[in-house]
Amino acid sequence: MKKWYKIWERNTVSPPEPTSPKGYFETVNSADNLVTEWVNGGDSREINVTSPNLAMKISAVYRCVDILSGSIASLPLQLKVKKEGVFQIAENNTLNYLLTVKANQRQNAFDMMQNAIIQMVLYGNAYILPVYTLSGELNELILLSPNTTTYNVIMNSYYVNDMINGVIDEYDSDEIIHLRNISLDGGYTGVSTIQYAARVLGISANADERTLDSFKPGKTLKGFISGDRDAGVKGFGEMQDSQLEDVEKRITNEVNSGKGIFRVPGAAKFSQLSIPYTDLQLLETRKFGILDVCRFFGVHPDKVFAGQSQNYKASAVSNESYLSDTLQSRLVKIETEYRSKLIPKSLIPKMKIEFDIESLLLTSLEQQANYIEKTVQNGVYTPNYWREKKGQLPKEGGDELFISCNVAPINSTKIRGEDKNLPPKNE
Repeated sequence: MKKWYKIWERNTVSPPEPTSPKGYFETVNSADNLVTEWVNGGDSREINVTSPNLAMKISAVYRCVDILSGSIASLPLQLKVKKEGVFQIAENNTLNYLLTVKANQRQNAFDMMQNAIIQMVLYGNAYILPVYTLSGELNELILLSPNTTTYNVIMNSYYVNDMINGVIDEYDSDEIIHLRNISLDGGYTGVSTIQYAARVLGISANADERTLDSFKPGKTLKGFISGDRDAGVKGFGEMQDSQLEDVEKRITNEVNSGKGIFRVPGAAKFSQLSIPYTDLQLLETRKFGILDVCRFFGVHPDKVFAGQSQNYKASAVSNESYLSDTLQSRLVKIETEYRSKLIPKSLIPKMKIEFDIESLLLTSLEQQANYIEKTVQNGVYTPNYWREKKGQLPKEGGDELFISCNVAPINSTKIRGEDKNLPPKNE
């Protein structure tokens, strides 16, 4: 029987004291401080992107994670039961309700799936705990918090220490839904995409930092102060070194304050430094950084607005490529894991869990109209089926299947124009 008793009653029983809350919150705070330091400018040291907090500050990463998690979560994940030889949606089943409406007390189905994909991509692993009632009925699907679950490869078991969801115990391998990113240990645990793309993300982060530094007050104009003659000459009629230093400090303060025009004493000269070649190439570096990030996440640059399609046809092809090259493998992975952990082995031939990808393929009203027309003309769906899908009342005669008769065998009566009710002609 499933271990239903491992979940506390959150509103009645106080959870046990965490093992080391101080260390946990210190780690979180230090990461937040590092993010704040980076956004505010910080110092000029090299930035190494090694955490989700830092990675999500890069625009391309944020968009890739958002499009991946959002597109998968927006696809209906449905429970289907085989009836009369055909798999049909089990609308009144509790599991289907958890998959499509509300996964647990805190999250609806969309939020739970979206955050599960975010954890899988950024942390390498996402863990979902099915919670059962005393009678053995599935009650909740709880997404466990990041960094709270450990998988023991030797014992093939999971240990959970999740203070937020009130789960502390050890579980067998068939009691936890485990969504893994690309793995390096044979498929037991996933590895974060950030770890794979650390070098590329570091280049992008440092390019963003350099750009931010270039637009700070005083950073757009650089140069040096000198006298009209030999800087080493001192005495009457020449500016002293201390005077030049005072002029330097005054001009620096004026430039840093955002002042565009300032005065230089007659005996001093301001020489502007030319823009380095590396600064001129910064924009190009950032452009290629976006493409590299898209490669690691498997998202087409069109999806991160790096190279928008010029027409609707190209956009449709891009969506089909995104489905086949990026989403398909992830969708199958999720479907297989859900099916193996939520459906008993004896019911596998009669039940399945799968995504409905129809909404992803039909991205425009024209595509939807053509699809509806084809399915009705070829007897796939009835007119009333589509009327119900579009929120319209059924019409009399709309439950009949239709088929186009534009083609026929070459020797048929339709081609020869003969009446099939008449007896055949004698030779």
